[in-house]
Amino acid sequence: MPEPAVKLILPFAVPAEDRVSVFTKDMEMAAVFYLAESDREIGERRILKKPAEKLVFVSEACYPVWLFPWRERTLIFDGLGVTKQTLLDDILPDIKAFDNDITASAKTHEAYSVALSQNANHFQSFDGKEEKTIEGLVADADFIQDFVAYLSEVEEIEKPLTTKVILSPTIGESEISASVEQLSDLRARLNGDIENLGESMKILSTRTGEQVKTLSEEIKEIRKKFDQKIEEVKPRATERVRLIQESYDEEITGISKTFERQLRPLHKDRVKFEKRQERLTGETDRCQAEIKSCRLRKDERNEIQWSQKLEKIRKKLPTLERSIRDVDRKIEDVETAKKLEISQRRTKRDTRIEEAMKDLRELEASREARIRMKQQEITSLEDTTSSIINQMNKMAESKKAALNELDRIGAPKRREECALVYLPLYFVCYETELKKRHVVYPPSIVSSMGILTKLKGVFGATKTKSFLQPRSKAITGLLDHLVILTEENPVFEKEIGDAGIRANILRTTELRIGIKRGLKELRDEKWISESELQSFSELL
Repeated sequence: MPEPAVKLILPFAVPAEDRVSVFTKDMEMAAVFYLAESDREIGERRILKKPAEKLVFVSEACYPVWLFPWRERTLIFDGLGVTKQTLLDDILPDIKAFDNDITASAKTHEAYSVALSQNANHFQSFDGKEEKTIEGLVADADFIQDFVAYLSEVEEIEKPLTTKVILSPTIGESEISASVEQLSDLRARLNGDIENLGESMKILSTRTGEQVKTLSEEIKEIRKKFDQKIEEVKPRATERVRLIQESYDEEITGISKTFERQLRPLHKDRVKFEKRQERLTGETDRCQAEIKSCRLRKDERNEIQWSQKLEKIRKKLPTLERSIRDVDRKIEDVETAKKLEISQRRTKRDTRIEEAMKDLRELEASREARIRMKQQEITSLEDTTSSIINQMNKMAESKKAALNELDRIGAPKRREECALVYLPLYFVCYETELKKRHVVYPPSIVSSMGILTKLKGVFGATKTKSFLQPRSKAITGLLDHLVILTEENPVFEKEIGDAGIRANILRTTELRIGIKRGLKELRDEKWISESELQSFSELL
């Protein structure tokens, strides 16, 4: 692959929107020098002495970041390979084996039902995960958002950057091309998995539909076959039932007449008893009226006669009431006997009818049993198929989500060609007899002297730290890896150390003079005090 079409560089510091004063390169270097000196450990003269650090160099460096077009987006790669992205791909169960098993067993619904049952949980879970690590790929959404916004200030490099430490990419275009090919392969595999799942669901749905159709046809044949037999048997059974019912009706008629003959005299006696009871009750009322009349007339002789007659009548009433109760009991006994007799005859009739309908009932029961079994098979096939398709749908949705996530990697706008963007920073090295220490100052926004900044100065806090505000936490996080890389890789430490000394902003008199000018400008804007200007100028 040819060299990048373009090399770009971003500015280290950009004035804030509310900043009116001019910002110069001298101010930038002066502010970084101020911060570097302020962060230097000056040592402690107590019981446990800590040696003072020496400021070895303060150098502006350029961190390489690749922009690489892919599909409709632009991928961002960490040129030093500090960042990496691990992509996980869920491994599908064997779809081909499932399809073959379903298709091969579709000759009979019994075999098909067994195959479905055996594969009921085939797609319950993935068969594991496959990891794919893409070296250098930046996928952090915050970094991408901040970096894309930062790119609006990018400039093309027109001449060699001799005054800066240019960090050479350890990941080149060939490695990035291989990584992009891995991403494309992963995307193709995800698409393939989604298509295979969809095709397998179609096959399963079609095969089950065929089985359901066959079973439905079998149900129609069963119904037709049994309906013919039932139509043959039904007339004979119906005729036998009619004869049995006629015989039963005759028996019931005879029984009713027999019991009616027994009931008739009993009801007749009861009517006579009731009539006599009514007469006695009337006579009782008459006697009581006469007795009352005699008392009014004071006719004692007739009163005694009516009273005696009333007593005789009252003695007859209990006997008459017992006779009525006796008749009622006999009537009840006859009625009960009649009901029992009719019930027995009805039971006998029902038994005979059931016997007459036995062949018809058995045919109907056999028909319903066989139809029900077929319907249960259909329900089982449809339920199992639905369950498997739901499992496959979940896997397909998971694959689609992974595909969408993959397609969202990188910046949303596609570049027409790849580019190497240099991300600026200041790299500082401190040294004692025992060790070295490195600090990164990331790209910043140059603030204006607001009220809060002035208040910090009133309460003794340094205002210069507010002068350069890191523009992005995510970008700072990436650049901080430079310190870790320096500490863990001696070869890299030697290379960046030598380059840092060569690009040290304190290396020449001209640069020191520029930093002094910058310190005065900071003093003029009241970022530092007069005494700080004096003390920091003396260090130069």
